[in-house]
Amino acid sequence: MRKSAGRSTQKTTQRQSDLPQKDIASLIASRVSIIDPDDPQRERKAFKVFLESVLIAELGDTLANDPAFYTMVEAVQQQMESDPELAKAIRSATKLLLPPTEN
Repeated sequence: MRKSAGRSTQKTTQRQSDLPQKDIASLIASRVSIIDPDDPQRERKAFKVFLESVLIAELGDTLANDPAFYTMVEAVQQQMESDPELAKAIRSATKLLLPPTEN
């Protein structure tokens, strides 16, 4: 039984990683677009959406149902933000993820 469970997980993972990049990008854009432009955590939330989406696309959508996944994503994001070079890359990425705000 264990082998068949592994196969179905492997198939799910393969299907998710085979998603066209356009679909992943569309999903990210859709999720990021609903973040309030006035939210002081807007950039951080946008990068979290990106991180979650890429990990789910690569590792399988069953992760979305696991609360521990979101705890892990938060820990990974905090670790990335604590590294000055990665923090700079995250800021650059959020500029691509978010439309400019109107002031």
